[in-house]
Amino acid sequence: MTINISILNATGRLDNHIDCIEREIEQTLTKVKKYFKLENIDITVSPFQKGDEPPSGIGGFAFNSHRVEILLDCSRDDINNVIENELLDVLSHEIHHALRLRFDTPSATLGEQLIMEGLACHFEHTITNGKPSSLFKDLQDYDWQESLKKMTSLLSESDFSVKKFFHGSHPEEFPKYAGYWVGFNLVANYIKDYQVTDTDMVGLDSDAFFGVLS
Repeated sequence: MTINISILNATGRLDNHIDCIEREIEQTLTKVKKYFKLENIDITVSPFQKGDEPPSGIGGFAFNSHRVEILLDCSRDDINNVIENELLDVLSHEIHHALRLRFDTPSATLGEQLIMEGLACHFEHTITNGKPSSLFKDLQDYDWQESLKKMTSLLSESDFSVKKFFHGSHPEEFPKYAGYWVGFNLVANYIKDYQVTDTDMVGLDSDAFFGVLS
């Protein structure tokens, strides 16, 4: 019944940032606990492999229902600012993924992935008091419903390109982060229609969110 925080620092590249990392993780966990019971989870932090660093300087993913990883670009002079400004967003997003996985909700198809990411993005939005996600800075005026229409025939497919729908590898068809934006708006619409919370929705079947469109 524990939460373990491990700083993976064999390289020494995190030496000057450990206090900042630990402080921001603890503050994030305090906020997340207002919405979810947290137990049996390992949080690991490590530097990015050289060449893999994103422009944001921070990234993360959920290995499974009990382990979350945060990666940092330690070559940046402003990495402490990145940690202070972005770790809450990224860590809460990945913790949400881990918590949803505990419900054994399927996540193989495009539709299921849209909702997986949309729920995590919406939880980010909630826990940061409505702070706009950095993923969406270029998408505020983008018509998510048009993207959804183009995705509709593939929603039940598990053989789809994550890079195309989520990471902008085909910008002539879908802008970068389109899948996250579509998922976020599907979740926001569901909340509007059913007056539910992030806590209520964490284990909800993906099909429910597409039902509001019918």
